[in-house]
Amino acid sequence: MKHSRFSRFVSGTLIVAFMAASTEAIGAQQATPPTAPASAGSVAEGQRDAELLADTIGTGGKVAGGVVVGLFTGLIGTSIGYFVIGPQDLSAEAALAQQAKTPEYQLGFKNGWAKKTKDKKRKSFLVGGLLGTAAWVAILIKANSSQQ
Repeated sequence: MKHSRFSRFVSGTLIVAFMAASTEAIGAQQATPPTAPASAGSVAEGQRDAELLADTIGTGGKVAGGVVVGLFTGLIGTSIGYFVIGPQDLSAEAALAQQAKTPEYQLGFKNGWAKKTKDKKRKSFLVGGLLGTAAWVAILIKANSSQQ
């Protein structure tokens, strides 16, 4: 059976999306490498602690949102959504973790939290958006092949 370039593109997009989703899950399970010891209450220590804590939270359904956006708007909507997504607000646990620390630690904590939660939400949305776009393309191909 001869495959068109378009169907190869759809297959490639699905493979890349599933690979990205699986590597994100594997990366979350791996231990973080040891870092150089930071002074008590430093910016680097706060950032490291925030990133470790942010790894434990979810993305708030960004994969499902990405699938819906990708299905109805394709790559354009997915790329717009990717750049619009911002960081998650500090959770109660995160706020308590940095409350009694030095101002430098709190600054590092807030920056680390914002960076990590934004990255997690963006990756999840992108995976969902690519899956939704691939589904839309597959539907389009199927509709065009049944008309011939």
